[in-house]
Amino acid sequence: SDLGKQYPIIEISFNNGSRKDFYRNTTNHIFEKDTWVAVEGASGFDVGQISLTGELVKLQMKKYGVSESAEMKRILRPAGERDMELQQSTKNREKETLVRSRAIAKELNLEMKIAEAEYQADGKKVSFFYTADSRVDFRELIKVYASEFRAKVEMRQIGARQESAKV
Repeated sequence: SDLGKQYPIIEISFNNGSRKDFYRNTTNHIFEKDTWVAVEGASGFDVGQISLTGELVKLQMKKYGVSESAEMKRILRPAGERDMELQQSTKNREKETLVRSRAIAKELNLEMKIAEAEYQADGKKVSFFYTADSRVDFRELIKVYASEFRAKVEMRQIGARQESAKV
C-alpha cells in the first residue's frame, strides 16, 4: 500500500487551477487526485479540486517554504451534489460581477484594472484580482462592493504576467 497517500496535507486547486492552496485533511477519507472537496472558507465553505496528494505535496510545500505546522484551513468533506450545484450557481455570477465591479471602480476614478472576480462556493466571499501601477485607496470601493455583491470582499493585487494568464 502507498503510505504517501496518508500525508495529512493536500494541495487543492480553485478556478481551473488559477489558484492553489494547502489544506489539512482531518477527515477519515483518503482522497484521490481530481476529487472535488468542500473546504473551510471565510465564515463558510469553498469547493475545490484536489491537485496533489502524498509526497508531491511535501515537495510543493518545501518549494514554497510552507511548514507542516503552519496555520491551514481544513478539508470538510467530499463535495456532495448540493455543494457542486451551489458552486455552479455562484460561478455563474462571476461574469456579471466582474463587469459591474469594473464600472464601480471607474465611477470612483480608481487607477486600477480588475482582471477577475472569484466567489467562494457559498457566495459569502468574493475576491477581486487587480493590477495597478500605483497604490490604490480601496476603503470606499470595498464598502460599495460589499453592499453591491452582499459578500465579504478581498482585493488581491496581481502582476501583469499573472493577469495575462488569467484573462
